[in-house]
Amino acid sequence: MSTWQELVARVAAEPESNDARLVCADVLCGTDDARVELIHAQVALSGRMDPARRQALTKRVKALLSEHGSRWRQPLQEAHASDGDFSRGFIEEATLSEGHLAKHGEALLAREPLHRLTVETKDGKGLALAAGQPWFERIRQVRLMGSGVARAAKALASAPHAGHLARLMVSGANDEAVEAVAGGRALTGLRSLSVSSAELSDASAEALAKGPLSLEALYLSGTGLSDEGAQALARGTALASLKLLALNRNSLSDEGAQALAASKTLLQVERLELSRNELSEEGVLAFRSAKAMPKLRRLELLDMGLDRRELEPVHKRLGAGLRL
Repeated sequence: MSTWQELVARVAAEPESNDARLVCADVLCGTDDARVELIHAQVALSGRMDPARRQALTKRVKALLSEHGSRWRQPLQEAHASDGDFSRGFIEEATLSEGHLAKHGEALLAREPLHRLTVETKDGKGLALAAGQPWFERIRQVRLMGSGVARAAKALASAPHAGHLARLMVSGANDEAVEAVAGGRALTGLRSLSVSSAELSDASAEALAKGPLSLEALYLSGTGLSDEGAQALARGTALASLKLLALNRNSLSDEGAQALAASKTLLQVERLELSRNELSEEGVLAFRSAKAMPKLRRLELLDMGLDRRELEPVHKRLGAGLRL
């Protein structure tokens, strides 16, 4: 591994830090002065500065990308990847097919600190091949799309090098895929799971509630979840670390809301989203007690026509955190 590849790997491992980026700029100095300037300019723009200087730097970044961007994006173009925007001097996110990821992923990650991927799936085989390689351990976020989402999600759940994946977003999964992810002992680093555009049964909620994942954020909006699913989540000892639970646009009634409020395990939840369900004021009043999700700071109940006056006890507890 070259010095540059080692530095790129460090940037990927410390995405929030600017130190490794500036070290990369030092190494590049004299070989690609324009890229050095881009790194320094975008790192500076991520902090505070005088408005006039911000305007001048923004204009300079635009000029640098116009002149050199195509050359810097060449590795992505060769891999048939898109969405290669520069952030603090580097490309961190890309969209590509699972086949191209398997074929070009190692070379891509040697050139840029990619750690967020949108993967267009076909049958899951390409993703399984990619996630079976050591370089995949640098990937922190994956969004799965396309016709092979279910099989791709199952492949990730058992992939030997998916343990550093922290965030997974799946569009169009089925129960089998969600249950595979929920029980995926390979996904030891997963902290955020989002399932959208899917029609799931309450069995998925049951699997998530019992699985080995240590999730901090769970998004199950628009998945057809019923009160039984909410009750399963409320009982789920596996969800004790949850801080955000999004259950918008489902089929929850007061019974489901009351089960969540009475949960003995969802004690770390700070944000609960229940918008566009079938709740009445009676169900929402279950959250008036400070014992109901004791760390709750934000409760979203949009587009349900609830009467704020009847919910005054909840408003008294949450203040501006109650969103109607």
